[in-house]
Amino acid sequence: MPNTFAFVGTQNRNGQGTGISVYRFDSATGDLTPASEYLAIDNPGYLAIDEKRKRLYAAVEIPAWNENMAVAFDIDPATGELSYINMQSTLGNTTCHLGFDRPGSTIFASNYTVADLGERPGNAIAAFSIRDDGGLDPAFAAAAHEGKSAIIASEKRQHGHCAVASPDNRYLFVCDLGLDRIIAYNLPKKGEGLTLARAPFVQFPDGAGPRHMTFHPNGKIAYVINELNCTVSVFEYDASQGELKILQTLPSIPDDFTDTNTCAEIAISADGKFLYGSNRGHNSIVSYAVAPSGEISLVGWTPSQGIGPRNFTIDPSGEFMLVANQKGGGIAIFKRDVSTGALVDTGKRVDLPNPMRIVFGTFG
Repeated sequence: MPNTFAFVGTQNRNGQGTGISVYRFDSATGDLTPASEYLAIDNPGYLAIDEKRKRLYAAVEIPAWNENMAVAFDIDPATGELSYINMQSTLGNTTCHLGFDRPGSTIFASNYTVADLGERPGNAIAAFSIRDDGGLDPAFAAAAHEGKSAIIASEKRQHGHCAVASPDNRYLFVCDLGLDRIIAYNLPKKGEGLTLARAPFVQFPDGAGPRHMTFHPNGKIAYVINELNCTVSVFEYDASQGELKILQTLPSIPDDFTDTNTCAEIAISADGKFLYGSNRGHNSIVSYAVAPSGEISLVGWTPSQGIGPRNFTIDPSGEFMLVANQKGGGIAIFKRDVSTGALVDTGKRVDLPNPMRIVFGTFG
């Protein structure tokens, strides 16, 4: 029988989390059973997994350090236990996302940057080659979006929040929340620098705050959740130009909700029929139906059963969703109807303080 594990990064330096917690996942019931912990890491805020090669990567997110770290681990496929390989500097501050290229040979670190202006190294994005043993080589490319070393001029403050490789692995799209832009790079190979694509950026309305991005399984449509103006934007991907063309923008919160809200995560179901986003303030998961064109229509909202749902993840079967409520409530487990996309609270909880990110891995 295959082993499925959920790996959870927790905020343990300025929170009550413990590091990386590993749970055995029962795909029939949705139950999580503690398997192991990796404690010798500070604030592993974002995790990325390479199931095929049985490796996990964690972003160390510490705003007080000018340089944060990307950390590589081996995964024991029988127990889920992590063993340390190595770490490298991300060449920037407050590392909040890690993303692979499509073959899984390169990993990209995004730096939110809260360090003082002018503090070095100050990069918004850095690229690392992955060694044969799963470890990370030092960054072979990096770029800033502001200041003297900026790759593209801006008077705003950079806040890189995620980097996503295009489905054809030709381009790298970096959501910069501070600049209200998605910066488009030619996807670099080892030894190359980061160079702007022919269509160098997508400009969002002032104060939108593009945060996270995902592609439809068909590779032709991209979805972006905007943290600050609480919307979801839909784009057509033009592979010939490396360009994102806006199709649609919809709100992520009800019209009558007037309290403070910020958006966080976005994810699409494996069949491409449903899109989800998380609201921190409204404390909900918003659901959309996806039309054959890729455009979306609002389905509704499901309470996250906690405070500050920073991240959520659909399990490999597609029948459950786990929601990481960073500010209170731990992990909430929802049953997901694969035909309608509806989420139903199972009442099951994992009392884990300050969960930041959940990823699944199935082995065997």
